[in-house]
Amino acid sequence: MKWLGFRLAIIIILALFSAAYVLPWKTIGVSTPFPITEYKLGLDLHGWVELDYKIDMTDAEKKGEGFKPKDIIEGLKSIVEKRVNSLGTAEPTIQTASYGGEEHIVVQIPTQNFDGELLSDAEKKAKNDEYITKAKETIGKVVRLEFKEQKTSVTDADKKERTNIATKLLAEVQSAKYSFATIANKYKDQYENIEYRAGSGETSEIPQEFTFTGMESVKTPYISSQIIETKKGEGYSLGLDNKLVQSEGEKGYSIITIKSITTVEKEREVEIGTGTTKKEKYTAKIYDYEAVFISQKPSEWMSAKTEAGKVLDEQYLTKASVSFSQGFSPQVDLLFNAEGGKIFAELTKRLMGKQIAIFVGWELLTAPTVQSVIPDGRAVITGNYTAESAKKLATDINTGIVPAPIYLTSERTIDAKIGADSLTVIIHAGLIGLLLIITFLIIIYRVSGLMAGIALVIYGLLLLAIVKSFGIVLTLASIAGMILSIGLAIDANILIFERTKEELRNGVEIEKAIAVGFGKSWSAIWDSHITSFTSAVVLYIFGISLIKGFGLMLGLWILLSLFTAMWISRILILVVGHKMRKNMKMFIGV
Repeated sequence: MKWLGFRLAIIIILALFSAAYVLPWKTIGVSTPFPITEYKLGLDLHGWVELDYKIDMTDAEKKGEGFKPKDIIEGLKSIVEKRVNSLGTAEPTIQTASYGGEEHIVVQIPTQNFDGELLSDAEKKAKNDEYITKAKETIGKVVRLEFKEQKTSVTDADKKERTNIATKLLAEVQSAKYSFATIANKYKDQYENIEYRAGSGETSEIPQEFTFTGMESVKTPYISSQIIETKKGEGYSLGLDNKLVQSEGEKGYSIITIKSITTVEKEREVEIGTGTTKKEKYTAKIYDYEAVFISQKPSEWMSAKTEAGKVLDEQYLTKASVSFSQGFSPQVDLLFNAEGGKIFAELTKRLMGKQIAIFVGWELLTAPTVQSVIPDGRAVITGNYTAESAKKLATDINTGIVPAPIYLTSERTIDAKIGADSLTVIIHAGLIGLLLIITFLIIIYRVSGLMAGIALVIYGLLLLAIVKSFGIVLTLASIAGMILSIGLAIDANILIFERTKEELRNGVEIEKAIAVGFGKSWSAIWDSHITSFTSAVVLYIFGISLIKGFGLMLGLWILLSLFTAMWISRILILVVGHKMRKNMKMFIGV
């Protein structure tokens, strides 16, 4: 019985830890000594907007030779994915579809979550409408690939543009439509010489250009009321400790937000005499802040143009590909069409020994140095590339020149409230179903049924712990798979109990009867679970996204139910059976 006691202790510890881990502590407002991981909800529970884009293949088909619809579709999908990720959205779904003889890209992104915000339904709707509008603008914008050269001078117009950028950034921050980090990173991605950093510290640790009046009485969240011009000699650099420190820096504009203020007890050295100091405690205010710096230094690059004013962009580039030099070093090949070859020849002649940069959107991909005049429209980019990095560069260039625009054909929004209501209903249904199953087990199988019910609860805790720890996305379909797997777990217990009762009726001792019950039932349990598991695998491999979720969850939970039935239930029933060997009727109904 010692090994039974040891295993029972493991089960109890496992159950307690699982219960502590799976509870939604943050939702009920309880702080914990361990990191809190939130459950990931699928789009059908969170609320989402679905945007359906038609791919226009007309221009691509006109090229004839080399036309590959699949490559164009995958390239566009990659572009859309980058754009959706730039929104900072969580768990987007991007799929391709064919119907009506047309190719489409279907984008599903979750609507915004306003938990903890005191907003009316109308305000929430207005904010989500703005969010959806921004998403549509971002996803459907025109892709530009452009070759640029370095500037040789800075004009007054360049300086004014930097002021306008800072003014627009501040206006967006003050509108509070999106988080400070989202807005700052958007501008950092769109324009050069913009830096974002977050940190915390006392007043003295916040750089001078970010200080503001009324520091002691400021109410959070605080946002700069105006862009602060950083004078020469009062700039800042970004230290390795992730803090903004003063330095002899460049001119620019800065914006700060104070997210929160906390009070802590600290120590400092205080001089009490010549060369004598002592430590004293004091109460310090720690400001948690985010800041963005917009340098007055404009972009270092301008469009590379011919004498006739032609700009070398995506319309002249046929494709980028990976090849290997004679020394087997990876390199990227660029192929231009006839007109592009002429433009590129003129530019390489003028920019000999200088850099020519390749931009996709506002992102600088590479800036190789022109080493010779290239008259035939075939260029090679060399450098310290690996096969993987060269392939990535070629792919990034190609995704900027896919000749197939996309048009929004339809959109639909599923309100988050519907998802929340559905989740509440399904949780209640699951709990009611679990209670009914345990009640049935207790009526039919008495204490053994109660032990099976406890094992079933432990199964549920382990199941939720796996979901939470591995970040598995919960959808209505996957939760249905979980509930169905509970039925399979009960099926195994019923087979075991009935076989055990037969042995007890024949006068077999309790320990041996339980062993036979588990042993003789194994083949039937194994057959039913293998059949269900095979179905789950088929659903996962061949099903669409929602069906895949159902198949994945069903398969995982089938494996877990086997472990629960054959290990946890067995230990609990053996321990209780040994204690109740003189009252078999109460133990299992015999």
